[in-house]
Amino acid sequence: MSNKKVTTASLPLGLVYEPQHKELVKQHWNVTFSRQRKMSVLAKRIMARVLDQIRDDDFELRPFYQMRVSDVVVDAGVKAETVYKEVEGAILELLAVIWTFKSPDSSEWRARHLLDTSKDETAGYKNGIISIPLNPALSDYFINVAHYTSYQLSHYMRLKSWYSMRFFEILSAFKDTGFWEVTIEEYRTLMDCGPVLDKRQQPKKDKSGKVLMKYPLVKDLVHYTTKEPLEELAESDVAFTMQPVYEAERATRGRPRIVRLRFELNQKQQTKIPASWLADPVTASLIERLRAWKVTDRNIALHAPTLGRDGVKKILREWDLKAIHPTDRINSKEKYCNTAISRAAKQLLAEQKAEALQVRKDLQLGLFATAADKN
Repeated sequence: MSNKKVTTASLPLGLVYEPQHKELVKQHWNVTFSRQRKMSVLAKRIMARVLDQIRDDDFELRPFYQMRVSDVVVDAGVKAETVYKEVEGAILELLAVIWTFKSPDSSEWRARHLLDTSKDETAGYKNGIISIPLNPALSDYFINVAHYTSYQLSHYMRLKSWYSMRFFEILSAFKDTGFWEVTIEEYRTLMDCGPVLDKRQQPKKDKSGKVLMKYPLVKDLVHYTTKEPLEELAESDVAFTMQPVYEAERATRGRPRIVRLRFELNQKQQTKIPASWLADPVTASLIERLRAWKVTDRNIALHAPTLGRDGVKKILREWDLKAIHPTDRINSKEKYCNTAISRAAKQLLAEQKAEALQVRKDLQLGLFATAADKN
């Protein structure tokens, strides 16, 4: 056998721009509720750090998105001497991700890679900076999405289980209803616990021709997919309890089968103004002023607690000044003010999370310096 020498090309991977993390992820509804192949926590973290750089007013994808290695390995349980090997493995996982699309009548099927490998600036890292180019053909799933799940990264980036991350993403879409109920079949799909697939993505079968399933027993399916999420999400805003839903009637003798799972959020997101707020004279006055500016009760309930009284007073003062400004008046109160109060609350949360993240980064500087020296 000939001894071929493998060479590695030197690519111009460097820090091109300063990453601006808003600490909030907007994930297209179709992505959240699609079948996602199980991958490493580090790969999920990298994608989250890509998504939280995409802003509401972006009109196209960046040629690539960058982040510091320290942004994704903090609290990940990665040893200093293996940091970069773990990052390499995570990037290779993302390079292998393929999204498939099928028409409703199954007459057309397409496949696209998640990442773009056609450019010189391909996925990789250099000097502690990770570069990730998304496939521009998938931009509709990342830019100006109308239907999406949103979640803060402060807790998400500390999760150490893929199942916990999936639960965090999915349950974040049900904060307003307070529960998620799903069939066993759909649950298997969302948790990548359906048929075991071969390299051609076809179901594997045993010698008798029966399709092999991951966790074929429902009790095992529930136990192994919810054990870590129940523990890791217990202190988050999507902490939950689970109840099985049994079949109503059974044609044969035996125990009723579990046909659905119901996940109840411990804390339902507040979307109505509590009576106690209206009973307080100061708070009630602020609410009436917000309503006068056409802010919906839902947005008041969602964002006023984050801003606090001082924050609400500040934003009302800004609107009052715009009302008397000769050239900077608000044309549509309903559109402008609802967007503004939402943006102000999210910005405040992002600043608070950034401060907390910076503290953790400072504590971990020694770890990253050691890892860089060894690589």
